[in-house]
Amino acid sequence: MKKITKIASLIVTLLLLLSAVALANKVTVTGTGTTAAQAENEALRNAVENAVGVLVDSKTLVDKNMVLEDQIYTQSRGFVTNYTVLDRKQSGGAWQVTIEATVDTEPNSKLMNELTRLGIIDVQLRNPRIAVCVPETHISHRIPDPAGETAIIKALIDAGFSNVVAVKVPESNPLNMNAGSLGRAANEFGVDIVIVGEAFSEGAGDPAKYLPGRQSSGLEACRARVEAKMYIAKTGQIIAADGKYGSGVDNLENIAAKKALATAGKSMGEYFVAQITSLYLSRQDVKVIVYGSDFTKIKRVQTTIENVPGVKGCNLAEYAGGKGVYSVMYGGAPQALWEKMQTVTSDNLDLVEVTYNTITVRVR
Repeated sequence: MKKITKIASLIVTLLLLLSAVALANKVTVTGTGTTAAQAENEALRNAVENAVGVLVDSKTLVDKNMVLEDQIYTQSRGFVTNYTVLDRKQSGGAWQVTIEATVDTEPNSKLMNELTRLGIIDVQLRNPRIAVCVPETHISHRIPDPAGETAIIKALIDAGFSNVVAVKVPESNPLNMNAGSLGRAANEFGVDIVIVGEAFSEGAGDPAKYLPGRQSSGLEACRARVEAKMYIAKTGQIIAADGKYGSGVDNLENIAAKKALATAGKSMGEYFVAQITSLYLSRQDVKVIVYGSDFTKIKRVQTTIENVPGVKGCNLAEYAGGKGVYSVMYGGAPQALWEKMQTVTSDNLDLVEVTYNTITVRVR
């Protein structure tokens, strides 16, 4: 019990540290130039470039380099909320200016909305690419088509993460992979997150044997455990690990084992959903703005949102003059929410705009 408590405490501490890193937006940077003004502008650019580097992985930075240069870095002053010049000096005909700058990276900030509009951060922060590998064994033999792994993937997809794939790794026991091996796997599969583990189940016999009289029920019970850990490719850390139990009953032992593994896998998947949404700041409500000719039409959009898998709540925050604003608890990307809204409604919905944390639609 003490060991479990220590592990839980360590996970919480690491999550808090990562959250602090993700939210920290005050940096001290230096710029150089032929004039003091030029050096100051270079320092502002460096501050914004630093903030973008924290939000976006290296591959995307390379792929979108020209877009970032033209659309973000040249507009750096507009993304810095405030700054203080700490040092300004001239040496050998060149100026050097050091500043402490605050770059706003909160949801719906100007920078976040621009990065989303340019297709740079939505996938990174709201809908990361996730690889899952959790093979399973029942007693002494491997079970094909892992039920626990499938349940983990389903939990992730139901929560709104659409970029999820099942993969195989060369290690016989993925749970024993170290950070180096996980990093190589993340690069190979081109993902932001790798979830690896193992699952096992065992027969528990006739469940009726535990009841008074111990009469035979003709059924078989099984119990299972799924253990897994999550590696974040961007930070290079194993940031979450846990194990979940499940049980199942059927007239066939192998089906009972599948049920037990699926139950444990579902709990494991929900655990990782909580970790990912915390890490990627997706616990922020998605704001859905709806324009319509009357409140009845706008209200129907609320019903549509509530029918989307993964939506945990949808509340009307305000309404006035044919405009309704809903606060939606949804773990995935706003773009993913919009795509699913279209599949569960017969209403004519037009997309007006999607930003980091907001969808604006018009209902006809």
